[in-house]
Amino acid sequence: MIDIKDLKKSFGSNHVLNGVNLSVNRGDIVAIIGSSGSGKSTLVRCIAGLEKPDTGQILLNGEEYLDDGKGVGKIGMVFQNFNLFPHYTARENITKPLTIVKKMEASAADEIAEKLLRKVKLENAANQYPATLSGGQKQRLAIARSLAMEPEIIVFDEPTSSLDPSLAHEVFQTIKELAAEGQTMLIVTHQINAIKNFATRVVFLNDGIIEVDGTCGEVFENPTNENLKDFLQMVEFDDL
Repeated sequence: MIDIKDLKKSFGSNHVLNGVNLSVNRGDIVAIIGSSGSGKSTLVRCIAGLEKPDTGQILLNGEEYLDDGKGVGKIGMVFQNFNLFPHYTARENITKPLTIVKKMEASAADEIAEKLLRKVKLENAANQYPATLSGGQKQRLAIARSLAMEPEIIVFDEPTSSLDPSLAHEVFQTIKELAAEGQTMLIVTHQINAIKNFATRVVFLNDGIIEVDGTCGEVFENPTNENLKDFLQMVEFDDL
């Protein structure tokens, strides 16, 4: 579904991605882990078209999609800090992109919004503004807004890092439900215990390259890569 070939990205003298190669199949739930500064966010922002790589290729279903508009709506992005429209209600956060970007009739957009708000258990908050919602509710609304565009792939960049454990659990429950439905997803996260239950693959990024790519069992239960071992020990220590 997505093929990434020798992707490189620098910011000035800081080489963030140093030749990333990754293939994602339809239905994959790929957890991307690694220390801060390893290139995780830059990688998913390149995939979502928010950063332009210096060199390399990103193919969606065998075609370049970043420069010709073919990827519009096909890659959904859910951000760490929600990125909701503060002056729109929860419903309008979903309907406005549909009517403006997809040129959809308002009545059809409203139907989709109602369906998705029920899906993420926010039907009773349809007329509330983001400022009145909890962090978990905001992130679930952001997921609903992404789903409204019917993306082939949803990319999550640390979706629960700003939430306390109970609210993070709400968000991961929604993500798990999407996984059960077969939604293809890439998830940058430090929440190892949360993704163990449903990720089909785990990718360990270190110094801008993928050093490990395997199942949860291969990555977490008997790691052989020394950098991965060090990272997992730090994560375990942070969770104590």
